[in-house]
Amino acid sequence: MAIVASLFGDLAQSQNLQALIDNSVDALYTQSIWRQYLDWGLPQTDLTFATAIGRSRIEAAASIVDPDSSAPLRSRAALEKLDGKIPTMKEKFSLNQDDYRKLRVLQTLPISDREKLNQLIAKLWNDVQNAATSTDRRLDIMFLQAVSTFQVDVTITNNPDGVVFGTVDLLAKADQKRTVTTVWTDNAADPFKDIRDVVRYAALSGRKFKEIWIDQELWFTIQNLTNVKAAISGYQNPGSNAKFLVTLNTVNEFLVANGLPMIKLINERRGIEKDGKVDTINPFKKENVVFIPEGKLGIVHNAISIEEWEKVAGINYAKYDRTIVSKWHDNDPWREYTAAELNAFPALEAIDGIFILQSNIATV
Repeated sequence: MAIVASLFGDLAQSQNLQALIDNSVDALYTQSIWRQYLDWGLPQTDLTFATAIGRSRIEAAASIVDPDSSAPLRSRAALEKLDGKIPTMKEKFSLNQDDYRKLRVLQTLPISDREKLNQLIAKLWNDVQNAATSTDRRLDIMFLQAVSTFQVDVTITNNPDGVVFGTVDLLAKADQKRTVTTVWTDNAADPFKDIRDVVRYAALSGRKFKEIWIDQELWFTIQNLTNVKAAISGYQNPGSNAKFLVTLNTVNEFLVANGLPMIKLINERRGIEKDGKVDTINPFKKENVVFIPEGKLGIVHNAISIEEWEKVAGINYAKYDRTIVSKWHDNDPWREYTAAELNAFPALEAIDGIFILQSNIATV
């Protein structure tokens, strides 16, 4: 195997790759949701779960037992997992011989040199963009999982081509997950009462919320509940013969009038590839209603990639934010590669102020 110059020649030089990214970076940032709620932490030389979750939080996660009883003996597997290093995010896209033949055919077409150049740039940019933003998509998955479950799922299902850590618990307090009086799939459910109960409970510890995040599918269920229709009808007082609609606007108007946070609908899907096939997942748990506090929710802990310190000869490099993007050509197998690498993990620094209402679990 030998690393040789890119098939794209000067177009793939580091400064040109960087220019392509810089010219589109603002548009690329808007494609991700995590950037609205998390900031970058300072780059580190090493990154562990203890860093991201918090050593004090990990050490506090012990069993509560009777003072006169013996300490429970348990496996250290979970703690060892949380002590370990956070795996690196990597993604690689290839241009194979068939793709290259198509590029060669492009050179013979009766079009101007400018048009040929634009076609080459478009092909180059497609792989660079996909590689660069692949880390944003993974951070989105982890962030939406974290806020909606207090866990990050690094299993074979959500990370089929990478390391399998299982479910990483972010160690929120048990009382931050609340239950409902009646499950919301039951027409007798009263979501407004359940929401008020969470707000009241959180207020006992001085917690306030800016928004309530609800999956769009769950919202469609809420719209049709009898108690919701009755509350909105009574609030709007349309008269006996007038019609009214339960819309997001009317519900939010009702919530604000009653001193409650407004609803924000979440409808995010991300692709997970396995063996060349992309499956779409919903990283936000659709049964859970999430109460979000004011301000940023945390930071993304990150570590410097080795290739930022020790670059490999023959490879062209650029940066997309904290992600390092690389491009090169190999002869065995014959491939042109575009890759991305990021060492990062989202940390919910505001996790103590986030509450989850489990709409599918009724209070016993």
